[in-house]
Amino acid sequence: MRSLLAGVLLLASAHAGAAQNIRLGNIQINPLVSVQQKYDTNIYLSKVEKSAWVNRTGLGLNLVSRAGSRLDLTGGYTLEFLSYSRAPANNNATHHLANIAVKARMFRDVVAILNDSYMLNTDQATSELVERAQRVQNIVSFNLAAPIRGNFGFKLAAQHTYYNYLSSRYNLLDRNEILMGGDLTYKLQPKTQLVLGYRHGTLNYRLASAGKGDSVYDNLDLGLAGNIAPKLMGTVKAGVQFRNYNKNLTLPKSNTTTAGYSVQVLWKPVSKTEVIIYGRRGNIETSYLNTRFYTSTLSDITFSRQVHKIKAGLGLSYETMKYPGTATASGRTDTLTNMRLTGEYNIQKWLKAGLDYTRKQRKSILTYYNYSDNLFGFTLTGMF
Repeated sequence: MRSLLAGVLLLASAHAGAAQNIRLGNIQINPLVSVQQKYDTNIYLSKVEKSAWVNRTGLGLNLVSRAGSRLDLTGGYTLEFLSYSRAPANNNATHHLANIAVKARMFRDVVAILNDSYMLNTDQATSELVERAQRVQNIVSFNLAAPIRGNFGFKLAAQHTYYNYLSSRYNLLDRNEILMGGDLTYKLQPKTQLVLGYRHGTLNYRLASAGKGDSVYDNLDLGLAGNIAPKLMGTVKAGVQFRNYNKNLTLPKSNTTTAGYSVQVLWKPVSKTEVIIYGRRGNIETSYLNTRFYTSTLSDITFSRQVHKIKAGLGLSYETMKYPGTATASGRTDTLTNMRLTGEYNIQKWLKAGLDYTRKQRKSILTYYNYSDNLFGFTLTGMF
């Protein structure tokens, strides 16, 4: 997930430099070059710390094409090279991040979007899996939104996610997940919607030995999207998941109900100041012992301020991960804290330099999983 987010940010940065883009007919081309140098005090995220210098070089290309007023085609590709000063034969890696999307505006304000996002990387997949392992993840999604009558509207949605760990150490997490459903929307204000959503999901693991996680589930949620309040925009939802596992175990039980929520909002209290608030609660798949999932509750806030050509930021996050008990072990609880300091300087309209510091720490009732990590980094990004 972290690598996917990093790729999205790289592609978003390329798009932000659109003023320097290259045009070929109706195709807009945005190249990106990024070089990041970090000193990591604990590259294996373990109790025994081993440090290294890590270089991450990215080459990206973003494309935008508009075929008239009704059809948009966008795509992007980023190639990353990772080089480690410690054990380079084992740690060096090449990452591939790509996406393509088609947006069609049809009759009577009907909008359809087809999107495919692909990545091949080695960064840690979740806060639980701290080891780097090569894996493939591909997400295909389709959305169709249309008005019904008056302030009412609807959206149909389908998504397929494919996970494939190329390391046999984690192939118990190889799986396919399908979500299908829709939203009923009501326009409270011109830019604010009330959203009632439903998704039906199926989860199937590739290996028979991992079949304890095969399940079907239903998600119901209710929330607001758009301009939630003055100077506050984003999405806030609360809901519940009803999950039934195909295979019966003594513990944990085969039926589970989990209350959850998601918050993704941007607050601009004053000019050139931003506050990004992110939070979520839900179940995440795991291969730990005989458990099928852990419940993650995450809160994250980022402050940033632009002063002339300098943008400074502070980020804080706290996550709890609770595992249900099994027939052979009691429940496990981990906490993960993260503190980030960032600084970005606009050298030119097309060239940015950044400094950052990150402090990560995990504490568990099983002390074997405890670790702390400090990262100091410098980044140079060119957008053409």
